Amino acid sequence: MSGRAMVVRVLLVVLGLVPGTVWGQAKLAAGTRQMLVETLTGDRDLALAMVDSMPGRLFRFKPVPEVRDFAQQIEHVASTGAAYVARFVLDDNHGPALGDTTAAVSSKTALKNLVRTAFGYCLREVQTLPDSTLLRPTRFFGRDIPKWRVFLMVHSHDLWTLGSIVPYFRLNGMAPPTFDAF
Repeated sequence: MSGRAMVVRVLLVVLGLVPGTVWGQAKLAAGTRQMLVETLTGDRDLALAMVDSMPGRLFRFKPVPEVRDFAQQIEHVASTGAAYVARFVLDDNHGPALGDTTAAVSSKTALKNLVRTAFGYCLREVQTLPDSTLLRPTRFFGRDIPKWRVFLMVHSHDLWTLGSIVPYFRLNGMAPPTFDAF
C-alpha cells in the first residue's frame, strides 16, 4: 500500500470515529427523544386537567391584578412552547396557527383545543425531526444550546407556569389536579 493510500485510509477511519455530522452519523443520546416526548405529554395532560378542573366562571380569576388570569396562564403555557419550538428549533418566526387566543380564553372547549394544538405541534416536531437537526446549535436568549434542549426549556417553562396556577385553585377552595410526573 502506497503512503498516499495509507493516509486516505487513516483519514477515512478518523472521520468515521469523529462525533458530529461528517456523514450524518450524529445521534441523540439514547432515551433523549422519548424523555422529551414523555415530559411534554405530561405537561399537556396537566394543562388539560387544570382546564377541566377549573369552573368556567373562574377562567378570568387572578389572585392579584398584576398577573394573568387563569385562562391567560394556560394560553401562555401552550402558545409560548409552540413559539419557542417554531423560532428556536425550526427557525420559523410564524409558528403554528393557534387561532384566536381571545376566544380561546373565553371557552373551556376553545382553551382545550388551543392546548391540544400547541402541544401537538411541539410533540410532532420532537418526534419527527432528524437527530442531526436536533443536535444543531441554536441561540436561545443569549445562550448557544442544542435544538433538542429547547424542548427541555419548554418543559421547564411549562412547569414553572403551571405550578404558579396552583394558588388559583387553592384561593377558590379547590384542590388542583394531581401532579403525577413521578
